[in-house]
Amino acid sequence: MDDEKYFTLSGDNMPGNAGFYSSNTANTPWNVKFKSKQKFEPKVLVWLALSSKGISVPYIGTTHGPAIDSNLYVQKCLPKLLAFIRRYHADNNYIFWPDLASSHYAKTTITWLNQQNIHFVPKQVNPPNLPKAKPTEDFWSILADKVYHGGWLATTEQELINRIKQQLKKVDFKIVQTMMLEVRKKLRKIEEQGPFSIL
Repeated sequence: MDDEKYFTLSGDNMPGNAGFYSSNTANTPWNVKFKSKQKFEPKVLVWLALSSKGISVPYIGTTHGPAIDSNLYVQKCLPKLLAFIRRYHADNNYIFWPDLASSHYAKTTITWLNQQNIHFVPKQVNPPNLPKAKPTEDFWSILADKVYHGGWLATTEQELINRIKQQLKKVDFKIVQTMMLEVRKKLRKIEEQGPFSIL
């Protein structure tokens, strides 16, 4: 499976970086009182594929829209997916499970996947948003915690990109492997007992 996440310079989505309230405004430092925030803060896109056998080489870069588009996905991300499949799943014992993002099922994406003979879950049978069955959100949480540890903030996009690359190397693969090994078991349980069985 693959997924993408956006990281911001400030990491405002992390609890430790969200700011704080003070009951004593007279003694609050001026740089806290009047801290400005950009309306549309620069963000860095991180895409990667995960399986119980490994983690792909990530795509880390900037985007110009609110979401990843099919051109970027096909040109930058899917070649890394193909290399990942060839390295870890050369035995053809896999099925690629993308989420339901429009770029993942765009006509150009489907054509590319078919041309490369990549086995993937068809859109009509791909279940909507099952975060408990897909451990990618847990992975992103682990990575974001490492990136923004101790209230770390980036001042430039390149600084953030370097930090993400550095922290990706520190993610414990055994934890990722354990998360991914449980996916089949969870899917079988959902098939037999329904989606609420894994909550």
